Amino acid sequence: MKQPPKWLYKVVQFMQGRYGIMDSLNKFLISCGFILIFLTIFIHAGWLNLLGLLFLIATYWRVFSRKIYQRARENGKFQQWTAWLTKPISRRYQEWQQRKQYRFFTCKNCHQRIRIPKGKGKIQITCPTCRHQFRART
Repeated sequence: MKQPPKWLYKVVQFMQGRYGIMDSLNKFLISCGFILIFLTIFIHAGWLNLLGLLFLIATYWRVFSRKIYQRARENGKFQQWTAWLTKPISRRYQEWQQRKQYRFFTCKNCHQRIRIPKGKGKIQITCPTCRHQFRART
């Protein structure tokens, strides 16, 4: 088996004890940075370019930081802050993936989403949260 090059060992040694993770906050910062830099092609504003570069610098600063727990805490707060947007999208995506095996119903009383296997015919569904009953076809 071929030995890895020496520079790779040096990179690994340099990154030991550093955050080095491309988490959701880093992905957001780098995406915003590239979008802002790309926009300067069409909108000739120097401050957009500067702001994009600041986002990219902040991303690399977070990646190379030795304060691992602070960076993880920052990412957790960012995820909590963006949960109102990401949770409904991921829930709809999961429902879309399971659409061949299950039907999804919403309780009219408490708005709870209920997953029922397909092919059961006309059944009575009891909401697990509020015990409201309704009939549906699967």
